Amino acid sequence: MTTSDRRRTLAYTVAAVVAAALTWRFAQRPGDFAGYVLVGELGLNGGDIYRDAPPHTSTWPPLFALLCIPIAALARVSLVGTRVLWLLVNWAVLALALGTVVRLVYDRALTTAGPRSTTDGVDLASGSVLLPLLLCWRWALSNFEHLQVNIPIFALTVAGLLLHRRGRDASAGLLIGAAAALKVMPILFAPYFAWRRQWRAAAFTALAAIAWSLIPAAVYGWSAYVDQLRGWQETVRVGWTVGKMNISVFAMLDRIVGHHLVPFTVPGFNELTSSGSPAVALASAGSLAIVAALGLWLFRGPYDAAGRTTMAEWSTVLLVASLFGTVAWKAYLVVLLLPMALFVATWRDATVEPAFRRRLRALTWLAFALGMMANDDLVGQRLAWRLEMGSLLSVMALLVLGTLFWYRHRVSSSDAEVRL
Repeated sequence: MTTSDRRRTLAYTVAAVVAAALTWRFAQRPGDFAGYVLVGELGLNGGDIYRDAPPHTSTWPPLFALLCIPIAALARVSLVGTRVLWLLVNWAVLALALGTVVRLVYDRALTTAGPRSTTDGVDLASGSVLLPLLLCWRWALSNFEHLQVNIPIFALTVAGLLLHRRGRDASAGLLIGAAAALKVMPILFAPYFAWRRQWRAAAFTALAAIAWSLIPAAVYGWSAYVDQLRGWQETVRVGWTVGKMNISVFAMLDRIVGHHLVPFTVPGFNELTSSGSPAVALASAGSLAIVAALGLWLFRGPYDAAGRTTMAEWSTVLLVASLFGTVAWKAYLVVLLLPMALFVATWRDATVEPAFRRRLRALTWLAFALGMMANDDLVGQRLAWRLEMGSLLSVMALLVLGTLFWYRHRVSSSDAEVRL
């Protein structure tokens, strides 16, 4: 074994130990997993999965609530063991999502064979993989810390996009539709595909989302299913807190416009009821309309599922779907793994204009720096909470969104467009 091989083995061993330690640490916390178990118990005991749950606990669509039943059954045997299993599955799914992103960006497989390997793959230990992972590590880790479900949702969506690139629109729609039935947000790909005249992808995504969403009706019966939909609608209508943890554009505007909180002057706290101000709804709708108009204007011309411009479009759809609802948690930003991989691939590409690469690199690292500033471990809890309350993370995400629009416009008119 060469010195390089020994170093790689040591690095992978350390990574495995760290992952194991984090898994055990986070398995001691209830996180969102407490909600999964509670909803599953309601399903097992014949309760109303929405009206019988505490406020803001059961907010997932009926299909996800149905999948909580086996989670609750396992938790009866061992709650901590079930959390460990959930976290291990998420580590595996994160690896699969990372491999899919590498396929999308480089059209090559993710490999651990090392740089001296003759296989045509992208090495896991290379900057092409580690840099995007570093840039998104905080958002990925948040999913483990709070035992959330966003990594599987993201993995299903990007796997669907890869199948779409390969011309397998029925299978692509099945995966993206499943993700949408579990957490709604990926359904934005249906109108996006329609705008880009990818009629088969749009139809299969929409139909699959409907079909997956109807599965609970086959389990509970139509009448009970309709009642579940009403309960879910009532729960969603109540809304979420617009305190510091909510990084959605709606929450940012509600703090500033609805509650008149001057950014960065207010200590951070979580529980803040939505103001209900019509001005907030108007400002939120107006900001979404501006983003939609930019997308409709920029996302034109030839559609090449293997081009960098198209990956910029997909990244934009993922980010808009995550940011422009009434709630967005830090864990939602795991979707940034795709645009960050795209940015890194572009600013490491020597064939691209140097000035463009420099600007893109600067914007990428600026977004990373802004995201890391509101971090308890770096700046202390009081300052980090104040920065979160001031919507610094929302600003960071909007910076990435603006960079994607600029990237899409710039690449489509330059030599940076590369077909993979």
